[in-house]
Amino acid sequence: MKQLLNFLKPHLLTSFILFLSGFQAYAQVQPGIPKPRGPVDLSDTSNLVIFIILPILVIIGYFFWRKAMKKRKEEEDKQQ
Repeated sequence: MKQLLNFLKPHLLTSFILFLSGFQAYAQVQPGIPKPRGPVDLSDTSNLVIFIILPILVIIGYFFWRKAMKKRKEEEDKQQ
């Protein structure tokens, strides 16, 4: 019985947390604010920047950052 209880504790805790997260998500919905429906209109400049250009810049920046981190690590390894 004790082994079963030790086995169920993490599963019960996880289930409880997932159950409560649904209430948190619902609580954040504000009444009276329009919700977007349908596809994004990319002919609008602001949508183009937000949904296309910024994600591309973030991905490119990530690759440059990762390359710089590898270079720093190699320099540290050479010094040691």
